[in-house]
Amino acid sequence: MSVVSACHMDDAAAFAALCADLRSAHPELRFDRFELAGGDAELRVAHGGARVYWIYRGEGEVFLPGGYCTKEGDGHRLPGVYRPEPVDPVFAAVLNTVRANLGSVRPEARPAIDAILARQTDTGYVGDYANDLWKLEHAPRPWSDDNVVERAIESLWKHCAKAGYSRKTGGSYERVMEGDQLAVSGNRPLRVRGSFACLTVEKPDTQAKHIPSVMRLRYLRDSSGGCNFDFDPFRRLPLTWHMTKPGERGDGINFVNSHVVNIAKETSPSHFHPPTATGGGKPQHEIYLVLDPGAYGLSTYGRQAQLYTWPSLRELDRMVAYDLRPGDFVHIPPGVGHRGIDVFVNVITVPGFKPHNEYYIDADLRDCAAASYNADLAGLKNYDDLLTLIA
Repeated sequence: MSVVSACHMDDAAAFAALCADLRSAHPELRFDRFELAGGDAELRVAHGGARVYWIYRGEGEVFLPGGYCTKEGDGHRLPGVYRPEPVDPVFAAVLNTVRANLGSVRPEARPAIDAILARQTDTGYVGDYANDLWKLEHAPRPWSDDNVVERAIESLWKHCAKAGYSRKTGGSYERVMEGDQLAVSGNRPLRVRGSFACLTVEKPDTQAKHIPSVMRLRYLRDSSGGCNFDFDPFRRLPLTWHMTKPGERGDGINFVNSHVVNIAKETSPSHFHPPTATGGGKPQHEIYLVLDPGAYGLSTYGRQAQLYTWPSLRELDRMVAYDLRPGDFVHIPPGVGHRGIDVFVNVITVPGFKPHNEYYIDADLRDCAAASYNADLAGLKNYDDLLTLIA
């Protein structure tokens, strides 16, 4: 049985104890907390590597100089001081090939392909499509009935790292707030001012050049994919899984990911991540950093935010529920079943949202007459034998 650990970020003793547990599970990482109580500061690494800061309370400003490049802008438009970088002609030709032959793309691949193409505008290509490649990775091959188009789609992995940047034409301070992500490395500090508190994760032996210095939720594409009339949809991806080719195994450059989601009980599947990672690398650990939905004008319509967990997947009739509030910090180890309920949360994963490592258990919960399961999502079951995945 794996143990779920929880505390509030402002409880110093409990947070220190949870960080010690995380250090045991992830000796390559350093978890910490940072708070700026007015005034200004320079964000730096503490252990010589790359450090990511996630704001969970408050707001402030970050100084971004002229020449700064970002992959934001596929949500709300970036300020007028940003200009999309020129599109590489080879990448443009790939997009044109796929766009001109959309009829050959299979239905399972179309949502991801459409999202990739939608980021191209008259002025350039804006935003990060890494998560759309993650979705393609889960769609059956071939993605297209046309061999030329199939090869063009495969080449999207090669172009992803360099595509989608916008460059700032002059230096200035810009607003950051709850839910936003900041990142620094040894030669890339950030000047900030304001009043805000952060969870931080640092990996000492990397510079993590794939992580932009700033990712602000308002400038990121909302990929919630629909509307729940009793719960406001929201899904923004500050830091998602990066791959260099289809079918890539192991963890590659990934050591942590972040998706900020308003999770409604109706659309939330019960699931787990296996103790032995499918495809190699480290098993996926999940962390909830609970946010205030009011910061983004989201309504939870009076619902209580919760996390349902099944500590032992051999005993699906035994569920443990946690009431959640903004500032809560919860560690969910691999092998623990879980389901977010009506919660606005930064879902942080180590080493990330690994492809082919999410297994859906609502059908098995239903079959063992469990007290709680999502009947509408029982059809998502994607394995034959649960015990072989947790052995």
